[in-house]
Amino acid sequence: MQFYKDFTRPKAIGFDLDDTLYDNRPVLLAAEAKLHQFLVANHPKTAALTIEDWTRIRLLLAKEQPHLKQDVTLARNKALIQGFIACGYAQEQAKTAANQAMEVFLAARNDITVSESVISTLKLLKQHFRLFVISNGNADITKMGISELFEFAFHPSLNTRPAIAMKPAADMFVAAEKRLGLSGKDILYIGDHPVSDIVGSNDANWQSGWLNVHQRPLSHYKKPQQLPTFEITEFSRLTGLR
Repeated sequence: MQFYKDFTRPKAIGFDLDDTLYDNRPVLLAAEAKLHQFLVANHPKTAALTIEDWTRIRLLLAKEQPHLKQDVTLARNKALIQGFIACGYAQEQAKTAANQAMEVFLAARNDITVSESVISTLKLLKQHFRLFVISNGNADITKMGISELFEFAFHPSLNTRPAIAMKPAADMFVAAEKRLGLSGKDILYIGDHPVSDIVGSNDANWQSGWLNVHQRPLSHYKKPQQLPTFEITEFSRLTGLR
């Protein structure tokens, strides 16, 4: 554990999900494959579209409607509808088919096994701190079977009023602070992303812990570098915070 700033023992610790509690890439690849199998088997008109084609549709849609970048679930649903229509399905058929496809995708997307080491670390931390989740993705801690370890989980959404923006925007940090009833100095946030997680929590005046499993330089093309409160290369090192 390498410290870059003064550290105060927190009362609550927040966690990112994807690539913090588990490796997200194989999860998404498997979910994309299951979704594609479902589409080909149940909606034959889409058979000519590859996984890469569906990805292109989603990326183009997000480029045309930038607000969709704030809600990955809604963006995928809209892209499926657009793809179905392009393949010759009527509007209502496309909506129904997209909803069915999303159920398949989300079931596979939440087929996640969190390692025993991470679970043990979280259980130990729960004895000393209040734990919660802030994630930009659509992994569901209840479907993952780990909800008992956390007080709550917040995700971005364009379907709420007001809409909840993705990290590093302040929305979820402010909401979590209110839910906890704590000031920023009493909250620590742990994540792998130098912008979404570190810049986001720093800007909220929280303490920040950067999980750098691959020991990469602290930089990102989107924003200037910001130092976290500390850096760790193994999740289990968090047990030293007790």
